[in-house]
Amino acid sequence: MGTSAAQVLRRARELARVPVGASPPFAPERCFAPCGVVRLRRVPVQDVAAQVERAPGGTASRPRWILSVDRRVPPHTPQWNGAVAAALARTLLSRGVHDASGELLEAVAAELLLPMRPFRLAARLTDLTMDGLRDLASRFSAPIRLTIRQWLRSGTWRGYAFLWRAEHGVPVLRWRAASPGERFPAGAALGARAAELLTTSSRLYETLRDGGPAHGVEEVRDQTGPVWWFTRFGLVREDAGGGPHRAVLALVVLDRGR
Repeated sequence: MGTSAAQVLRRARELARVPVGASPPFAPERCFAPCGVVRLRRVPVQDVAAQVERAPGGTASRPRWILSVDRRVPPHTPQWNGAVAAALARTLLSRGVHDASGELLEAVAAELLLPMRPFRLAARLTDLTMDGLRDLASRFSAPIRLTIRQWLRSGTWRGYAFLWRAEHGVPVLRWRAASPGERFPAGAALGARAAELLTTSSRLYETLRDGGPAHGVEEVRDQTGPVWWFTRFGLVREDAGGGPHRAVLALVVLDRGR
């Protein structure tokens, strides 16, 4: 019998609990034992910064794992923490999870690295801006992507996050996240060009061109007609395809939570 996405997320949240009053950052190594990790190795790793493989002595219901982390990644940095959390998420998703997508893996990793109770408390006191996002990520020593996913799941605001990467001069959607229950518009499919969702006057192009942050109400193309989103744009560096690329992170605020 398989495991649902809701069940594995609930399991991750249980494993990630920390004592009341504990302060971030929270090292992902604290989840090694409950995830079945029995050994950590620093070795060259290809394609990803960390990976897991089965260790002898485990069972189908209680597997044992060896975690390998690329020795070029400095320990306890956001890159290290994010890679280790993603590898731990794979151990939980290995247990017959149906429809284990990349989005689910990131959501599970975010639960392990950014425990919801202290994260939500911090998020409620953080401005919903690019600077606020960077502050949250720095405080929890977490990658930006995992921080955004957990911020959206915290319920402190409702909306989307999009990463538009410049490829041959054209912004292409390469990553996205949404609040639970929100559906992406048809034009926001991964691999879509910005022109499929945004108008040519979008502040996205201004941010890509000038490098400065921008925010305001954006006209968005939707199947039912034009809609308007309040969006914040910020320039980021995205390492992919053999080198860094100019990319724009967009935070779409549909509603500010309580």
